Amino acid sequence: MATTLATKRVLIADPSDKSRQALSTYLREKGLEIIEAADGSKALAETLLRKPDILLLELSVPILAPERLIQILRSNPNTRSMPVFFLSEREQSVSGFRQGVDEFIRKPFHEEEILLRIQRALYQDPLSEALTGDSEISGNLSQIFLPDLWQMLAMNRKNGILQVEAEHISGSVYIERGEIISAVTRNIAGEKALFRLIPLKEGKFRFLPGKVGVRRTIFTPSQQAILEGLRHDDELRKLGDTLPRPTDAVAVVPEAREIAAAGGVIREILLMAEFCATVEEIVDNCGFPDLVVYEALIALQTRGVLRFGDFDAPPRKSEFLPSEDLARLRARLEDHRSGAGEASGQIVFYLPDPSLIEGLLMAFGKFQGFEVDNVFFSLRRKEGIPAGMFGRLRVGEKCSIRLYAFPYLRVLSPLWYTLAPSPLGIVVFLKDEMSGSLEGLMSVSDYTRGVSARVVLAVMGNSFSDFGIGENTLRLFRNRVERLGCTLKVRAMEQVTAEEIRDSLATVIRQFLKGESD
Repeated sequence: MATTLATKRVLIADPSDKSRQALSTYLREKGLEIIEAADGSKALAETLLRKPDILLLELSVPILAPERLIQILRSNPNTRSMPVFFLSEREQSVSGFRQGVDEFIRKPFHEEEILLRIQRALYQDPLSEALTGDSEISGNLSQIFLPDLWQMLAMNRKNGILQVEAEHISGSVYIERGEIISAVTRNIAGEKALFRLIPLKEGKFRFLPGKVGVRRTIFTPSQQAILEGLRHDDELRKLGDTLPRPTDAVAVVPEAREIAAAGGVIREILLMAEFCATVEEIVDNCGFPDLVVYEALIALQTRGVLRFGDFDAPPRKSEFLPSEDLARLRARLEDHRSGAGEASGQIVFYLPDPSLIEGLLMAFGKFQGFEVDNVFFSLRRKEGIPAGMFGRLRVGEKCSIRLYAFPYLRVLSPLWYTLAPSPLGIVVFLKDEMSGSLEGLMSVSDYTRGVSARVVLAVMGNSFSDFGIGENTLRLFRNRVERLGCTLKVRAMEQVTAEEIRDSLATVIRQFLKGESD
């Protein structure tokens, strides 16, 4: 049974108008009902009349002394158990102080510290019940800030999923022994997702205790990640009207299409701009945090590289196969569907150079049904090499081809079998530099045999065979591939082009369809 946090009433008794009103404004924004009093007499009257849940008492209140006020409240059965926070600019003993119930807070203090202590005191019972691991806890974001809730969970070293649902966004934060290890919202994961969730002040949350068992996508210490996320939110608000509208179309000026010299977020934005129609799509699909992406977009606009606004509709993207082949592929995938989930197939690309993954993006970005897996690109910056699903091609409403990229590293071969255990096709791109890497090529052919792949296409330049070692490697690799019943083609090409990539994809799919019909 879930525990719900109800709105609580706080009385602030402080003779300083500036201090009292500043704290009142902050706590009201957090969803608490606030009563103000400038002296002890008014504080007593408001307490007896409106029965607050907690009293914040500045020890310099005039008229009715704090000691006398506390004595009266302790003698009244309706106010006897009310927690009192004593505020003062100097350390001092307090008459009537109850250890474990009341608190002493030295001025100056951080408003966040006051809020956290209030939450601990007012929500002690429901939170304690939830943090035992036997029950859920739910509430409104207007009542408790997500960073504050995380602090409570962190102090208790809890495991669980913190689910968040607001008007235009929903997501989950995964917590392991009090540390945030991952966050997800829509198709976005990692710090980018966390940065979108933690500033929310409206909506609902629910904490589900238990072991999470997800892959870690956040490697920054939680406290640092949260502070950085709040900073990003502040900076985005400051940008204000300089931000392009999410619905703005994006155009790259012809002179700026060369991206070879660019790096980091600039390179990724220019890649995304090739097949994302709007600013929102670029921001969502780019693996960098929103603030970093928006700052780069503004910088590119200032330099005349990008234009935003309402433009003529871009050329319609093409299907990656003719309609009759798409229909046959969809039928084949649905025939092999297991259960009620999505019908899907796998195609694996082996890359001699990590930068070639961007060439795959550029090539497949011309296809109507291509979707980038931005989690892959987020992790790629952490892990340094491309390994895993980088996108998918939609074949229908509930059919897709999942696209995987792997390097020629035998040490990663267990990952190949785990992520892509039954590929319908494999594309191996070879360059002259691969001529001495016989072990890497042999591990690829071992994988081909291990997963019973019937379609393998190895693509290389004619110049490969001009090398003595390369020619021998080519011969050995060709013999092994052909013994597996697969094909290897040598094509005249100086580099792997987008057309070559798209043609290779179409070739392996057609070979798959031909093999299925034989």
